[in-house]
Amino acid sequence: MTARVLVRGPADPALRPYEHDNLNHDLEQQLAAGALIWLDVVGRDPDELDLLQEQFGFDPAAIEDVLDIEQLPKFDNYGDHLFVVLHALTTDEDRLDTHEVDCFITGKLLVTVRSERIAGLEWLWRAVQAHPHMAEHGSDELFAQLAEVIGRRYIDVITAVEARVDALADDALVADPNVLAEVQVLRREEATVRRVLRPQRLVIGALRSNVGGFFTGESTKLLTDAYDVHNLVVESLESTRGLLTDTLDTYRGASAERQAQATTLLTVYAAILLPLTLITGWYGMNVDNLPGSGSRWGWIIVTVVMVVFAVGSWSVFAKAEMVGRPSIRPRRLVSGLAEVARAPVKPFTMLRRSTRR
Repeated sequence: MTARVLVRGPADPALRPYEHDNLNHDLEQQLAAGALIWLDVVGRDPDELDLLQEQFGFDPAAIEDVLDIEQLPKFDNYGDHLFVVLHALTTDEDRLDTHEVDCFITGKLLVTVRSERIAGLEWLWRAVQAHPHMAEHGSDELFAQLAEVIGRRYIDVITAVEARVDALADDALVADPNVLAEVQVLRREEATVRRVLRPQRLVIGALRSNVGGFFTGESTKLLTDAYDVHNLVVESLESTRGLLTDTLDTYRGASAERQAQATTLLTVYAAILLPLTLITGWYGMNVDNLPGSGSRWGWIIVTVVMVVFAVGSWSVFAKAEMVGRPSIRPRRLVSGLAEVARAPVKPFTMLRRSTRR
């Protein structure tokens, strides 16, 4: 398990990376002096987590929840500290997935525990060092901004889903066989995101009501922004689910229409071949004195008559629009939304002015 630390001392205007030989002891001294600390822990080693519990007085039940990687978004108020579970956007090979980020919040300390790289967290880690006003109030403000950045990553998914659904709607109209696989992939990944975003929205909504007095007025505003972002994503996913159902219905209708067209085409061919079969059957009888059977031009005349019948019948059916040339579309590979999670964080600036006097 590895850890990194950002510290802003009482006289320091910005959070800065902090390294020390005896990090645990020095962090206690920094907290006692009123410093703001963000401790980011990568890994879930039980022994190391026990040290965190002893050093900062975290509740053992919260440490057990950190070790349980199947936790859905939630929060627990332990009086002197708050434990919050969030889920950030990640990938599992070529599949979209979410990853748990466990957060401990006290007055001047934010501890985040994770097992994988979280793009939104990395962006915020750099941003708070470059823009001191983003962390001027305390750990509650850091957490609120982390919740908002995590939510904004899901907006990229919504944008990609909407573009993909639009493309699928066009393919469904021509009964492209790849539509079924695409819809299945999008449904699975939409369900993955929706499963965690619904409870995460509820958690952020509860936290913005200032549970336990952990959040100041400024961080409450930021939590409201984070809630609005999550609410937008959840509502968009609901509409996307309906659009995918409509796309599937469109595909089924177009597929049924293509099958009907194929049946019509076979019927037309049978209708064209019927008089030709009658002619060949008539002249295939083993009797004498058939018209033209004694002439060397007889077979040519019969063949010409058959061709005329065939071309004439085809023209009649073509004018009636019962036959046509089938459309051919290039095959498109089926892919999910995992590439969205791999994309870099889009730059956005929180243009809130510093309120420090």
